[in-house]
Amino acid sequence: MTVLPGIPRLYTALAEILAALLYAQARPPRTEKPMHWGITALWAALLAAFLHLTGHVPLQWWVPCMVTALAAIYLYLWGTREMNLREASYCCARAFILAELAASLEWQLHCELWPQFTGGEVPSLLLLAAVYGALYGGLYLFERRRVTAVRPNISVSATLMAVVMALTVFAVSNLSFIADEQATMSVYYIRTLVDIAGVLILSVQHEQLREAALHSELAAMDNVLQRQYEQYRQSKENIRLINRRYHELKMQIAAIRAERDQAKQNAALAEMEQDIRRYEAENKTGNPVLDTLLTAKSLYCQQHGINMTCVADGTLLHFLTTGEICTIVGTALDNATESVLTEQDPEKRLIRVAIYAQNGFVMLRFENYCTKPVELAPDGLPRRSSHGGYDLKSVRAAAEARGGTLTLHWENEWFTVRILLPQK
Repeated sequence: MTVLPGIPRLYTALAEILAALLYAQARPPRTEKPMHWGITALWAALLAAFLHLTGHVPLQWWVPCMVTALAAIYLYLWGTREMNLREASYCCARAFILAELAASLEWQLHCELWPQFTGGEVPSLLLLAAVYGALYGGLYLFERRRVTAVRPNISVSATLMAVVMALTVFAVSNLSFIADEQATMSVYYIRTLVDIAGVLILSVQHEQLREAALHSELAAMDNVLQRQYEQYRQSKENIRLINRRYHELKMQIAAIRAERDQAKQNAALAEMEQDIRRYEAENKTGNPVLDTLLTAKSLYCQQHGINMTCVADGTLLHFLTTGEICTIVGTALDNATESVLTEQDPEKRLIRVAIYAQNGFVMLRFENYCTKPVELAPDGLPRRSSHGGYDLKSVRAAAEARGGTLTLHWENEWFTVRILLPQK
């Protein structure tokens, strides 16, 4: 049986570096890009040098060297990307098995074509570029298309399963090599097939985690929509009762005026009528659903010492369903009121609402006073600890369903939510 040359350690190092970079893209870097890529370049050079220098160690030192390389990948993922310890372990396991597959597959093809070459020749380097480019390039495009704003929940059990699977695949794929102590084509066949199975299993596991996260996100957004709709229904009934009461008050005022003609009482009665008319006109936007929401929120703001001003043309929203108006307007106002309630000074509890036409679009703008800068997550929404960023996902989804956009901005102690929808 023909004895084949072993995989060059630099080939292995390149496979591990590319695999780590591939799965690191799932999370944003901890530092600015120039510093991040500088650290990445230094880490890659040190890893390649370490594997190259330990390429001819005795067999009993081979496993400790691989463990050291694995630890280097783990520390790189955890130290440079916004990952916790579990996520770093999970991504490290996936990257390690992928690197094993890439190195084994490329070298198996190399031994099929040029078993006499050691890896430094031009044909060998071209094959290396072709195999690694096709494998990692294809997986990169696949991973990028599957990236969502939802972050999969990497539990302890999921991490443990990925780590155990990676160790098992590594042990089984290299068992024949350790037993024979010499590389033959059958060893590479076994190693490649086992590594393929390992990559597929870990990919299926990751897809299940991603699907579970998406289902959880959709359920949360549906709860937000249902909550807003229930608030709308309750507010509609409350406002109907309030309107009936105001009508009764107007009738009482008319009766009192007919009975008493004193100037002081007339002035007071005229002022009461003016307040009533102001209430009736305050939230008459031309859209009954929007009127109900704004009136309910106005009453809430009055009870909690919040000053809310609104200029809205509700006729622009007739193309939206009741649920969409509840989601967009109701959720945006809930986030604004939740934010201003944290202000200790009642004079700073300010909210401004505007709905108007702009260049063939409908602009919905919600502004609230906010002393502290708002930290945005990688998905462009506030983190869950501020401004109910979790709820704003439902607003963005509703806007995008209508071909619109949602943008957020904090400047000069004002936080602004803008929803731009094509005008119908």
